[in-house]
Amino acid sequence: MKKLIITIISVFTVLVSCEVNDSLNIDQKSPTTVPAGGLFANATRNYFDLINDVNVNRNVRFLYAQYWAQTTYPDESQYNQVTRNIGGNIWNAMYRDVLQDLKGAKETIISEGGDANQQAIIAVMEVFAYSTLVETFGDVPYSESLDPLNPSPSYDDDETIYLDLLTKLDAAITAMDDSGSGFDAAQDPVYGGDVSLWKKAANTLKLRMAMRIADSNSDVSKQMAESAASSSAGLITDNADNFGIKYLAAAPNTNPLWVNLVQSGRDDFVGANTLIDYMNPVNDPRLQFYFTTIDGIYDGGIYGSANAASGFSGIGDLLKEPALQGNIMTAAEVHFLLAEAAARTYSVGGTAEDYYEGGVVTSILEYGGSQADADAYVAQSAVAYASAAGDWKQKIATQKWIAMYNTGMEGWTTYRIFDQPALNAVPDMNISDIPTRFTYPVSEQTLNGASWTAASSAIGGDEQTTKLFFDKF
Repeated sequence: MKKLIITIISVFTVLVSCEVNDSLNIDQKSPTTVPAGGLFANATRNYFDLINDVNVNRNVRFLYAQYWAQTTYPDESQYNQVTRNIGGNIWNAMYRDVLQDLKGAKETIISEGGDANQQAIIAVMEVFAYSTLVETFGDVPYSESLDPLNPSPSYDDDETIYLDLLTKLDAAITAMDDSGSGFDAAQDPVYGGDVSLWKKAANTLKLRMAMRIADSNSDVSKQMAESAASSSAGLITDNADNFGIKYLAAAPNTNPLWVNLVQSGRDDFVGANTLIDYMNPVNDPRLQFYFTTIDGIYDGGIYGSANAASGFSGIGDLLKEPALQGNIMTAAEVHFLLAEAAARTYSVGGTAEDYYEGGVVTSILEYGGSQADADAYVAQSAVAYASAAGDWKQKIATQKWIAMYNTGMEGWTTYRIFDQPALNAVPDMNISDIPTRFTYPVSEQTLNGASWTAASSAIGGDEQTTKLFFDKF
């Protein structure tokens, strides 16, 4: 009898112990839901990496702005967008690596009850990404993008997207509460969770976008620029607040410039004669930071040709620092935007001359020059705003272009908007061959053909010299 009781108890114990514990089936090291902060950090890092990159497969804006010339393989400075899938790599990085992660971060925050500051900061990054896509391609998928059930999204009109982005940006600025918190410092590689700086950056982006459309929609441009200039959110007018990711000295978190200029062990670039020939006659104090000397002088390689790396000025040591901050918007840019706004008679609280000089000085200080260097430089008649002789576009565009050296997208866009300064024609080509956009990815032609055909027709042809809506001259 005792044996029977013991047997029954043992069977009962086994049955109870066989109850399924679902937690044992969950890989604790691979969570099914990625934290919103992690997605945001990844998206932001991917965006900054793309914009700061100089790999010829992903970003050739340094070349299109004619800051650099190439050595062995000059295809990209000869505007070849076919051999390498440059447009496709930009497209994929923006939609897959930036916008998709931002969407995931936003959805997670909403499902957890919603954090207004975090959602607003995500919205700002979405505006950055979509505005970059529009400024790169023209019409792009927007209202139907990122829908997994729609593999063939239609393209929205580029100007319509831009105006909607400005509306969303205004809403994000309004939604941000300076007294509240944003993402944790470890999840925010730009401002370490400081909401007031994100608000300032959003307002600065608003000013930039307002001035982009000055020639295509002057009424909205004026309204938005004046609103940004007078906003309590402030603008980035000090280099300490520059909108840039804080890279580290050790891989894999280094500035992409270091990866391509140092870690790669290659010498693919030299300073272009275009930029150096503008800087040399006025003894620009930034030359020592932008480039190295060759036989004691600054000598640029011929833009569009294959140049010997040992025969021309190389890229300066500053840009080879692994921990160099990867700026996308700077105080110098803001001063030049305000100078342009004032020159267009917008009410932005100052004169074109004062803002112009502020842009030059702030740029020199940003790269490591002294106040004395800046004062002496801007006092030269060839540099001073007073010598504009009515041609404020040429004066502002040239100095802004020089200042935007480490933000190649802005340098290229400055030329696209103003057709200034005068760039060099590639040998056996014309100035009109300088690209004004990137062509759509080949994958869009094959996988989303109807939408690609409609978009190509709407913008005037899927050509690299097709002018986008804001590029009127």
